[in-house]
This record gives sequence, C-alpha cells and structure tokens, in this order.
Amino acid sequence: MCLCLFPFFLLKIAEDIGSSLYPYIYTNLNNWPCVRLLNATNTIGCHAPKTGSGVLYHVKSQNQMDDFVAGQFGSSDTYGIVLGYNLLTRDNINALQSTGRVNGLIVLLREAMNQNDFQNLHSPEENCPNCQFGLYADDDDPYNWNPQGQNLLESEFEIPIFGINPVNKISTQIYNFVMKTVEYNEEKGYDNYPLQAVDFELFMWAAMNSETCLRRGWCEAIGGLSVYSTPSVDIQADDKKTIVMLTAGMDSRSLFHDLTNGAGHDVSGLVGILAAAEALSRVDTTNLPKHILYTAFSAESWGYAGSQRFVQDISQPFTCTNESRAVTCPYGSNAPCTNPCVRTLDFKRINFDQIDSIIELGSISMTTNGEYWAHVDDIKTSESLVASLQQQQNTINSNASIFSIHPAYEDNVQRKLPPGSSTMSFLKQKQNIPAVVITDFQKELGSLYNSDLDDTLKGLDLSSICQLATTTAKTTYLQAQGNTSVAEQITANCTLVESLMDCLVSNFSCSFMQNYFNVSGITRISHYSSIFSFRNPQPQLLPRFVFTFLADVTSRSSPTLSSCATIQDCNQGEYCIKKQCVQTFTNYHDAYGTGLKYDESSGKVLIIDSTKSTWTESTWNTPVFRTFLVTSKTQQAIELVVGVLWTVISIVTVFYGKRYFKKTFKIE
Repeated sequence: MCLCLFPFFLLKIAEDIGSSLYPYIYTNLNNWPCVRLLNATNTIGCHAPKTGSGVLYHVKSQNQMDDFVAGQFGSSDTYGIVLGYNLLTRDNINALQSTGRVNGLIVLLREAMNQNDFQNLHSPEENCPNCQFGLYADDDDPYNWNPQGQNLLESEFEIPIFGINPVNKISTQIYNFVMKTVEYNEEKGYDNYPLQAVDFELFMWAAMNSETCLRRGWCEAIGGLSVYSTPSVDIQADDKKTIVMLTAGMDSRSLFHDLTNGAGHDVSGLVGILAAAEALSRVDTTNLPKHILYTAFSAESWGYAGSQRFVQDISQPFTCTNESRAVTCPYGSNAPCTNPCVRTLDFKRINFDQIDSIIELGSISMTTNGEYWAHVDDIKTSESLVASLQQQQNTINSNASIFSIHPAYEDNVQRKLPPGSSTMSFLKQKQNIPAVVITDFQKELGSLYNSDLDDTLKGLDLSSICQLATTTAKTTYLQAQGNTSVAEQITANCTLVESLMDCLVSNFSCSFMQNYFNVSGITRISHYSSIFSFRNPQPQLLPRFVFTFLADVTSRSSPTLSSCATIQDCNQGEYCIKKQCVQTFTNYHDAYGTGLKYDESSGKVLIIDSTKSTWTESTWNTPVFRTFLVTSKTQQAIELVVGVLWTVISIVTVFYGKRYFKKTFKIE
C-alpha cells in the first residue's frame, strides 16, 4: 500500500467505527424546536449558527437562574439548560446567553410543570400583537392590550430552544428520559464525571428578511387555507341580497409551532361559530331575505393573512389569462382558471359591498361569571348590533349574572377592536359595516394569549360557550330578517360544544371525528397554520375538518344520488359527507400575506408591499437533540494527547516497518 493513502485508509476505518459505535454513544430524541421566521424588515425566532453541546443542568427557580448567571454554579463547562416555561423570559434568555456557557435550552411546558409555576405568568406576545397590520396601524398611540407582554415571540435568539410537553406516549418518553438524565447529574453534584450532556443542532438557512430568503430559495410563505360557507347554495354577487357574516380565526400561534394549540383563545371562538352554524342548520336559512356566510380564517396571527387575502379577492376584479406557467396548475383540468391558478371562482359570487353586518367570536372560554364583552370599532355604527345580542342573551337567561354580554365601552373608554380580530380586514376596506367582536376580556388579552400553555380544557367555561353560540345563532337569524318565533326555537347543542373542544384540543381521533374522517392514533394536532405550498396547496387536518363540518351543516342532498364511499361516487361539484352525496357552497381559500405575490410565469414568490404581511418560515437542516455521556475536560485533554501519540506511533511504526520489511525480504 502506498504510504500516501494511509491517512485515507485510517479515515475510512474511523468512519466505519464511528457509524457502528454511534448508537452506543448517542441517544437521539424527538424534538419540538423554536424556528426562525422572517418578514419584510427582520427575523425572529431561534437559530443556532453552529452546533453545540453541554452538560444538562436543571434550573428550577429564578434564584437558581440568578446564581447560574452570576457564576456561582458550575465550572468553565458549557451547559444545556432545562427550565420551566415560567422561567422562559427575554431577560433570562439574554442573561444565559451573556454567560457564554449555555449552548441550548430545553423548556418544560404545562404537563411537566408544577402548579406553583403557573403563578404570575405573562403572555409571550408584544404589547399590541399584530397591530402594525391591523385597522389601527397608523394610530399614533394605540391602546396597550397586553401591558405585561414579554415580547418573546417577536425576539430573535441565536441559541437553540426546544420544548417538551408530555401529553402522549412519545413526548412522555422523551420527558422521562430527559428528567432521568438530569437526576443522574444532580446525584453526581454536576461535577463528578462522567455526566449526561446534550448535543444541539438547529441551523436555519434563511437570513436578513423575507425578500432576501425568497430570492435565495431559503424560506417559504407562512399560510394555509381558510374556509367559507353559506347555506345559500345559489348565492350570486348580483342577487341584491345582503350578507350577515359569522367569523372566527382558525389557527393559533406560540413559540413552539409543533406544539401550538390555542385552546382558550382561537379554538374556543372557532367552536362557538361551528356550534352556531349547527344550531342554524336545524331551521330553514335558505330562503331568508339575507344570506348568512360563515368564515374561518387561517394565518390570522401572521398579519391577518387569511382575512386580508379573502377581502382583497372578493372586493377586486378577477382577471384570468390562462397564460403559460412555470409549474403546472395543481388543480388540473378541473381548474376554472390556470393563470392565476385557482381551485374555484365561487369567491366571486360573494359581493363585498353587500356585507350587512359581522359578528366575530374571539377568545370566549375563560369568562369571569359568564361575562362576555362586545368590542366595536365605532359605537354609533355598531351599538344596535350589540343591543340585539344583549336582547337575545336575555331570552335564554333570565339571570344576567350567569351569562351576560356587556359593551366593552361601558366604562366610557373606547378601546376599539382587540388584536387578532379578522373583522379589521373588512373594516379597512369599508369602515361603516356594523361589526362586533365578542371576547372573554374587556381590557387585556390575558396571560395565556399565544402562549404554549394555552393547551388544556381545564378551567374553560364550556357552558358559557354554548350559551354564547345560542345567542349568536339567534341574533344572526334575526339579522338575516328571520321570523321571531323561529328564532326562539334556535338552541346550540352543548354536547356538540364539549365534543368539539375535546377533539380539537386534546383528542383528534375522538368518536365524534369518526363521523367525518377515518382517523386513529392522533391525539393533539398542531394549530400552527404551517407553510403555504403554491405548487400543491393541501389542507391541514384543522381546515379539512372545518370544511367538512360546515359543508355538512350547510348542504342539501344531491337530487340524483344518495349514498357514497368517496367523492368519486358523487356528481361533479358534489361532496361525499357522512357517506351521502351533497351539494354545498363551501370552499377553501388561499391564506398567505397580501404583501406577497406568486409569480405564475417564474414560479417565484415576490414581495409587492412591505407594509402588509410578508411572513415566511426558514428552511432548515433536520434539528438534532441527542444525549450522551461526557467526560471532564481534563480527561478529554488526556484522551486527545493519547490519541495524537497513538496516531504518531502508528505512522512511525508503519513507516519504519515498511523499510524493515523491504530490507529484510528484499521487497521492491
């Protein structure tokens, strides 16, 4: 063998040995990371430009945190810090980074926290979330809806941060393993090596802003699919009938997207709208003087992406060119237009100027004594709608202290609409539409707003959600000029409310869901809107369910077919819902920032307006979160010296051995 090939031979042997020994050294763990996001001006979220490892150390209190930062604990080693969500503040993260001894954080969420850890929690959002994209973006002094907000979600951290919430078999196994390794280190006093360490990798490809990363192909637009539906199957833009709209946001936001739930905030409002729609389905709403339109918007936390795009598309002329595209339209021959590529033109049958009134349900699950608050943009324009809601509330509950709706401005402070209200997108286009946003708060968003801890049914007022759904359904029916005697019969199904909350918060494979999908083994689903695929948009589980549910409660039977197994068994334009072919005006609608545009000819996403939503999510290498036993730095130095000496001895031995054999055996 040529001596010059010897290093490569050693390298190959080392690779083979490393591969075979890897499972004996490292334990790879499933992980739920905080990732990098971008908009037109900056980046937020988490990114680790290089890999790092550290001894696992559990910080259990703020005092321990302060001691660690002050250097009163540990040596010069680096650490992977395990801490409760209550300790995850911007100040603490920045303080840990400033020590130069922390290479990553592992955050324990609700099911891994002690009851005392839930005291004095604050929302991770900024003081006025999403306000730069809302109706009051130009206000000089916007109302502070979140005075205790930490602004954690809008911050950027050059450190890997992973979350753990033991709510199912896999996450519980990960949590138990991590805590076992931490206990091992605690028993050894964190200084009796070997110790358990953790290795982090969280490299994000995108940098600077959305424009830069889109140009480089290192990010994708945040978005999803909204859903709109009406029992008026024959609705037309020129039918001269006005529209009463019921709306809610569909998804939520938190630091760890894969763990995002939004039980008390977004899920409760969505369930309220679905329950109201089901209640209205039990009376005739197809022949009312006004249309009733249900909308559930996706990606609202990202600059009102869903509602703003819906408003833009139904209020502006649509031009179909059918010109050539860089990528084939994913809807194929069924597409009514291939450039721009759209799945349906039904949205053009909704006349924006005919919208008569809007009722929106926001966070409606954490009431105090069943009290709800009605927020309006302009009191004079919308006070009659508030009065109608109060009147219907009184018809179902004689005791106002149990369930009541109050004007949010009853204290003579006009705060206008709260953050996250999809209604803002409609009022930006036409501000004189009577509109009410109902929430469980009057002045402040609450400590769990967009928090990873907003993920449980515990403490939620499901009974009041049901009563509010009844009130909303009655008011909507009367707004559509329905008969008063019929309105008195409308009642929401409280069992349905309970089932929907359970299915969407903690058990997506619940028995109720089996009516619509053949799903099993799925407990929690992420309520993060995800990224929008322009090449092949597909609904996530949440919008898919909302679509199917609304299609069911607003449909009419097929005139020619009845039973079905799949949609292929039905006529064109019909759907197979609960094994029945039905006709329905229910559709998906693209939801991504209106500051973005998909260039059909080039297949690229462009920024066309930096003042509107341009949120994107970075692409990344597969995140790594693995544990291993680490020796002390002294022992590592000894191992290095021994390894170097062994390598030198090996090379010298080979060199002189080769000369010896050549001379002894006269080998040329």
